[in-house]
Amino acid sequence: MNAFRKYAVWIVGLGLAAFIIPSVVGSIGKFGSNTKPSVKQPSQPYEPPFRVDGSVWAVNGSDTATVFETEYATTSEAIEIGMMYRRSTPPNRAMLFFMPGGDQPRSFWMKNTLVSLDIIYINSNHEVVSIQANAEPRSTKSLPSAAPASYVLEVLGGQAAAQGIVAGTKIYWSSNDAE
Repeated sequence: MNAFRKYAVWIVGLGLAAFIIPSVVGSIGKFGSNTKPSVKQPSQPYEPPFRVDGSVWAVNGSDTATVFETEYATTSEAIEIGMMYRRSTPPNRAMLFFMPGGDQPRSFWMKNTLVSLDIIYINSNHEVVSIQANAEPRSTKSLPSAAPASYVLEVLGGQAAAQGIVAGTKIYWSSNDAE
């Protein structure tokens, strides 16, 4: 009887192996590069949506030079991310950064920013103190303000010059919430 059990165990084991081995061998190729992912990939890379939180006016003397639809960066996370990962920026759009701590030396960089921007530094009196024009996309080069600033306005590269924004231009803004 002991020999019979021994053969029965072998037969059951071989039967199981007959089912397990082909399924394991068949699944080996499924983990290669020719398989399609189970999660559908987006057709385009993610781009953060642009919010219009308010408007920014650039004023030279008594003339309004231009008006931008503007997204406001008021939190530390929004300030850190800024215009990163955006593949395009319309010429009439901007981002205004409300920097903590009042007028201080400021510096931005373009890491993970995919389009050229003009970086406009503004003091607490709403005056443009300096402009870093046509900043190079994806650069980690520091782009400092020439004087202390409380706010920073980013617009599409070349728009500051095209719209007549220079050092001394006054910058004002309003929120859509106030309307």
